[in-house]
Amino acid sequence: MEELVIDGCNLAYKAFGGADRERRERLIRKLAAYYQTKMILVTVVFDSREGAGVLHPLPNLRVRYAPAPADDFIVKIVADSSHPASLTVITDDRSVGDRSRAYGARHIGSRAFLEGWKGWEASRPASPESEKPSLETPEQLERYRRIWE
Repeated sequence: MEELVIDGCNLAYKAFGGADRERRERLIRKLAAYYQTKMILVTVVFDSREGAGVLHPLPNLRVRYAPAPADDFIVKIVADSSHPASLTVITDDRSVGDRSRAYGARHIGSRAFLEGWKGWEASRPASPESEKPSLETPEQLERYRRIWE
């Protein structure tokens, strides 16, 4: 089964301009609404300041609150996976992306994910000045678009 591991703060910031509690919950609602009928497991990781443990809004959607920095926790999820090649890590943190790829996972930036996600309706355009350059090739972006349709 395909799995997305999402750096929740990164994606909330790109999607809604911040990662406070309200925006995190909004992100979770949007992900839940879109992925409820998909055969894709989605794990959203947030820093622990907003809670602890694991929430399961849907059978295929987990919200995890990292006991350590979220970046390290995301890499641990990839490292502990029995099938890291089935994982796509969504983060703007290059170090997390590089470390995840070293285990065999794919990596895509938050902006590229939002651009390819059919379930997304932009409520606030991302600021180009805050964008990190995309590391994905056009072929990789097309593959992601097919997965997320």
